[in-house]
Amino acid sequence: MPQEGLLFILVGPSGAGKNTLMKRVQEQIPDLPQLATVTTRPKRADEEEGREHRFVSQAEFQRLIATDALLEYQNVHQSDFYGTPRDTVEQAIHAGRDLIADIDFLGARKIHAAYPENTVLIFVTPAHIHTLAERIQRRGELSEGELEHRLERARFEMTFAAQCHYIVLNDLLEPATEHLRQIVLTERARRRPNVQVNFPLLHRPKLHGHVVALVSSEDKLLVRADAPRVEFPTYPLTDPDMPPSEALKAHLATLHEAITIDAIYDERFDFPAPHLSEIAVIPNAAYLYFYYRCLAFRPLEIEGWAWRPLSELCLPADIRSVVQVEKL
Repeated sequence: MPQEGLLFILVGPSGAGKNTLMKRVQEQIPDLPQLATVTTRPKRADEEEGREHRFVSQAEFQRLIATDALLEYQNVHQSDFYGTPRDTVEQAIHAGRDLIADIDFLGARKIHAAYPENTVLIFVTPAHIHTLAERIQRRGELSEGELEHRLERARFEMTFAAQCHYIVLNDLLEPATEHLRQIVLTERARRRPNVQVNFPLLHRPKLHGHVVALVSSEDKLLVRADAPRVEFPTYPLTDPDMPPSEALKAHLATLHEAITIDAIYDERFDFPAPHLSEIAVIPNAAYLYFYYRCLAFRPLEIEGWAWRPLSELCLPADIRSVVQVEKL
């Protein structure tokens, strides 16, 4: 019986550089074809039918849904639909062929649930969301409204990093490419004794997830009393499948019931997005921080915490931009 194939799924926001990394790694690992997903969007000049995607009409896409021909499908951007063909994935797995794909995080979660032993989830992102805006703008193909739409969606997508097996920081292309190459070879070597690598096998990193509450009231922020530097209420994420907002709600209830999350919502998701995300990766570990703006109706008395005027605090520009809003 042949060994089953693997599906390497690159997940991450638009502008993270997933397709660039994929193509560079495919040049170095030729037997790693891309899984051609189905989409209703128009074909781009550098794309080939059946290589990156199968391009279909809205009517054909609906027929594929009705006949259960898709493992998953999503409305990713505007009116563009994407889906994963069931037959392609199942044939590759049973034949022992590996595939690599760029799939929306909601779809990737469904595929992993269906094939947990065959799916490797790899989250690709720059360290800061500002980099995404710059990369998307350089493409020159989106209106201001579409750009904002993608950046808002990226806030939700960043929370999925905690559920992935690996995180690749794509700030610099060469080290990111090498990291992805080593991930592919490591996962193959673990499952196939005949595969040789010339580097120590990677360990799936331990993920240290935290959710941070930026609690404001009038012109003040809640910080830890008597701390040598500014410290906000920060709590560990013990369940990677739980949206960070849900974990924060539980912690805020113990801090004080009158504190609420001033959240960003989107009708496509059943959880609010963080206002700011930060990711750091070192060998064998990744650190994820999700910041949420929170509101208190008055400066509450909370043991161990103090209210400091925003004007007195030396804050990073990203955090200041989150809390310095009309409500303050």
